[in-house]
Amino acid sequence: MELDRNGWFSKYVKFRTQHPFSNLLPTAGVKVLEDSGTHNEMDQAIYYFLEPTGMMHGFSTFPPFPASTYEGFDTLSPLSRANLSFMESLFAVLVADRHYLLEDLTPEADHFSQAVQVATEYFINGPMFDGGARWGFFWPAPPWRRNDVHYHLERAIWNRVGQRQEVFHLPGYHYNSFLFLDLFFCLRLQRHVLMEPDQWREEMIRLNVDQSRIREYILRLVLIAANSSGRIERRERKLINWYFRSSGLPGQILQSIQRDITRTSRLQDYELPEMPWIVRRFVLELVLMILKADKGIDSGEEDFSRELIQHLGLWEGELTQSIMALELFIHNSEKQLKVLSDRSAFLNVSDNLREMAALAFRKNMSRIVNEIRETQELYTLLMKAAHTPLTEEERRKVNNQLMDIIKAIPALAIFALPGGGLVLPVLMKLLPFNLLPSSFED
Repeated sequence: MELDRNGWFSKYVKFRTQHPFSNLLPTAGVKVLEDSGTHNEMDQAIYYFLEPTGMMHGFSTFPPFPASTYEGFDTLSPLSRANLSFMESLFAVLVADRHYLLEDLTPEADHFSQAVQVATEYFINGPMFDGGARWGFFWPAPPWRRNDVHYHLERAIWNRVGQRQEVFHLPGYHYNSFLFLDLFFCLRLQRHVLMEPDQWREEMIRLNVDQSRIREYILRLVLIAANSSGRIERRERKLINWYFRSSGLPGQILQSIQRDITRTSRLQDYELPEMPWIVRRFVLELVLMILKADKGIDSGEEDFSRELIQHLGLWEGELTQSIMALELFIHNSEKQLKVLSDRSAFLNVSDNLREMAALAFRKNMSRIVNEIRETQELYTLLMKAAHTPLTEEERRKVNNQLMDIIKAIPALAIFALPGGGLVLPVLMKLLPFNLLPSSFED
């Protein structure tokens, strides 16, 4: 299923009609914070769902589901993979969120076809896209396709994904660092249409204003972050230039922001735009990528990151979560990213991960032990592992059940995402093997 040729969106719709999305994201129920009422639980599920794709960091190297889900995935072109990653992320989120909002109100519906309609309105008719998706001088729509909605939607999405940025080792790779905002604001449109179906045009205008304000704010913020160490390093500047090129903002605004690169600004100089928690986490993780782009985060950048989470209205534990998420992302994709091609800056990623995992596990060890004590089979297998090698099946059960426990503890949940399994040996070394009550040992 090549997704870089005319007609690819119709093929994608056929594929997802034959292989429907689940109405629940695989990360549903995994909490970011202890208090489930602090943030919308669906937004938390979306956050963890998108983390492994890299989209929250301004990259998108992986689709949100295993590659085995897609026949011939390994043979897809780079642009096809980029389109597939975004399409799967976008529509899985739209389907799950629509089900979440309507589950107790209406009988089961075809959420996917409704999601396609919302995406059509957002990407084709949205004021931010200025009608450019319909036809253009260099790629006019053939007469027989000027009323083909799927054709216009595939072009609109291609225009958003296809920024022709050489950030990957693969030649001609296309990617837009702000795709998460497109996904989120399309989701916001769907939520509004469900409540006020006759006011989608007014909401589109509000979305355009809010998007532009947040994009401009992010660009100013990354400049402040890059300056926090005293000067902007080469790799930081490369990332900043990439963010600017893919922001979609008018040239005069970009020129105004770029003038700020010559002066040191402070967070206090800029008012935080109104934006929900999940967008603030996206902002945090884009900035952390800038801070990590040079040879690690120095003391000045650490002070800035702490100031930033207060500015964004986040809590200190979320900073730790985001740093761990970034380390996992780099560990899983550093070979593919040109911007990270200088390995000297990233050789210690795995060691950093293990150190952070060990610290997080120690802080939560009493809770981990209590969770283990409630799982009889895991008790038995851990006790056996202390004296006798486990079979492959037993090791799989231990890994799966430990991952379930990690998911239940917000401070550790990031390690339950794809790629997080590398920290399980750390946990196994830290676990005390006198977990069982004496009555169980008798």
